[in-house]
Amino acid sequence: MPETLRAEMNRFSIKDIENLTGIKAHTIRIWEQRYGILQPKRTPTNIRYYDADDLKLALRVALLNSYGYKISRIHQMNHDEMNSLIGKVGDKDFRLQALVNELLEATLELNIDLFEQLIDQYIRRNGVEAAVEQLIFQFLEKIGLMWLSDRIYPAQEHLISNVIYRKIAVAIEGLPPKQGDEGPSILLFLPEGEIHDLGLLYVHYLLRKYHKNPIYLGPNSPLKEAAYVFHSLRPRFVYLHLTSIAEEFDAVRYLQKVSRQFEGATVFVSGSMLRAKKFQPPANMIFLYNLTEVKDAFLAL
Repeated sequence: MPETLRAEMNRFSIKDIENLTGIKAHTIRIWEQRYGILQPKRTPTNIRYYDADDLKLALRVALLNSYGYKISRIHQMNHDEMNSLIGKVGDKDFRLQALVNELLEATLELNIDLFEQLIDQYIRRNGVEAAVEQLIFQFLEKIGLMWLSDRIYPAQEHLISNVIYRKIAVAIEGLPPKQGDEGPSILLFLPEGEIHDLGLLYVHYLLRKYHKNPIYLGPNSPLKEAAYVFHSLRPRFVYLHLTSIAEEFDAVRYLQKVSRQFEGATVFVSGSMLRAKKFQPPANMIFLYNLTEVKDAFLAL
């Protein structure tokens, strides 16, 4: 790796640290001045930044502080002492957040073997559904923040996404074979240009698990191709989500086209784009704003 690329890899601003840890920026500055915690580096042009090791430290400090340990005590600990203390806390929510942090650290270090081991252990203890909804989605929220601010390299994101993809795909293959058309048919696809299909694949898993009949067209699907499948197979329902399509994507116009193409069906739409912007759903469309709403809607079919 070129030295210039190595030097710039995973640099974080104080706002990034705030978003990823929940520690307010002014609190970080106080800790820096009073306790010498999270001392920023500086670029040749004197711009402050934090590196991956600083982020890992910030995650540990924030976790212990949120559980009631005072910063005046935490700053006296070395890394091993912090890790030992974190390992002794048995609170369920604390353990979950600690595991999310471990996944994030493994991602930064490109330690894909460790990442997969942590995921596998959680699946063995809690099952795929809990692993995705409790652990993986919370982890992906943090990765998404880093992705949107260009603080994580595409290779890092692709490596961990492929691990998660395989776990969900294996879970789908492990379900009992469908018994004909068990339930109502639902066409699943993502718009053209949208390639992040982990959420769509998980919806496929849920529908199969709860005896519905998903038709998985998948990511990056031109609307005319989705319409061809729809008119050929005539599902009663359609599902898509809108997340990180290019900036020039006109969501209002696209949803109007979807509404017309799938006339006669109920179209469910979810995704972070709905939460970021205020859209009015067309007559045959239902907006779902989180995973709970998605599950409730499909279980009621």
